[in-house]
Amino acid sequence: MRLAGLDFETANGKDGSICAAGCAILDDGLVTAGKEWLVCPHKGYRWMRPDFTEIHGLSYWDVCNCAEFACIWPELRQMLLSADCVVIHNAQFDLRHLRSVLSLYELPPVEFDYTDSLAISRRLFPEMASHKLDVMAERFGIVFQHHDALEDAAACAGIVARTGIPEGFTLHFSTASTGD
Repeated sequence: MRLAGLDFETANGKDGSICAAGCAILDDGLVTAGKEWLVCPHKGYRWMRPDFTEIHGLSYWDVCNCAEFACIWPELRQMLLSADCVVIHNAQFDLRHLRSVLSLYELPPVEFDYTDSLAISRRLFPEMASHKLDVMAERFGIVFQHHDALEDAAACAGIVARTGIPEGFTLHFSTASTGD
């Protein structure tokens, strides 16, 4: 099974303020490809909250001359669509930002199947006090640099490669209009 791990880092609390994106491709549990992009957030979203910088280490100066999301999206989209399932840790967060940034740039709709490694971890390991990405990665012996978008993407996909996807944990993401 081909998995695509996905992770975003954000500049601030505004939906769509993506300042880094990472995608790791795992084929049968082995990382076969991966890419990380530093992203200049959309105009009006470019201010970096200091507490966010403390988490991921990225400042305005790290991303101000980088491509905006619309420029990196074709390659990222292709990587996501090449997978049987996209894996995200705390999918609600990343998918909210993805939906927002696609709308900001008026990019074409996208659809893919995904699973949430956080939800799977909570289901399979209810006895654990924490299901944060770094805690779960340590549980599986995955060594990575937390809050680096590519490494987080590889870690969450690596967790799911080890646990499998329980029945009912594959969901569908779509930005296509429902026609309502």
